[in-house]
Amino acid sequence: MEKKPVKVVQTAGRNVLGDFAPDFARYNDDILFGEVWSRNDILSLHDRSIVTISALVGSGILDSSLKYHIETAKKNGVTRAEMVEIITQLGFYAGWPKAWAVFPMAKEVYGGDAYIEPEGEGVYQPQTAGRNVLGDFAPDFARYNDEILFGEVWSRNNILSLHDRSIVTVSALIGAGIFTGALKSHIALAKEHDVTKAEMVEIITQLAFYAGWPKAWAAFPMAKEVYADD
Repeated sequence: MEKKPVKVVQTAGRNVLGDFAPDFARYNDDILFGEVWSRNDILSLHDRSIVTISALVGSGILDSSLKYHIETAKKNGVTRAEMVEIITQLGFYAGWPKAWAVFPMAKEVYGGDAYIEPEGEGVYQPQTAGRNVLGDFAPDFARYNDEILFGEVWSRNNILSLHDRSIVTVSALIGAGIFTGALKSHIALAKEHDVTKAEMVEIITQLAFYAGWPKAWAAFPMAKEVYADD
């Protein structure tokens, strides 16, 4: 059955900045929310919240706007367990200090929610890149990459799906301005994890607003190459 989009209504732009910056207020309310967030038939509100939080953390935006988007994520169906996994993964891709800064906000938003035991077992994600590339030079780092980041974190895909873990990673890297082969590799991995071409286009379009237009322009050629056959 075809999914129908839900119109997202936002008035914060006009309420806060309407008299001072009316054009920006209009772009915020009518374009970012009225159009981009409202294309939730292509990229769900749940996943748009993941994109936004990951981009803000990757960019180092750890103020009240991040807490607002954590609250929005909860409303959009991101569970306590998923949020914990999102921030844990961001610790590896955006840095430990940023994860530590985010957890108190998330704890405040989700603190009253009961922990729900995840169903089933995660599917192990084998990785050898660390040992193959750095095993002789940085063996401990290689082990952390292969056995911890992939062998444990990515393998808890019964809590946060591989699809959504890819969204976290791609969004955090673009937010941080990482446009090396690592980003292209993670866009390709996202494709393997069933992130569709249409979803990837929406992810990068949303990131244009939350991470900046130049970063979206830098990411689109990589995505276009990865999804060229779709």
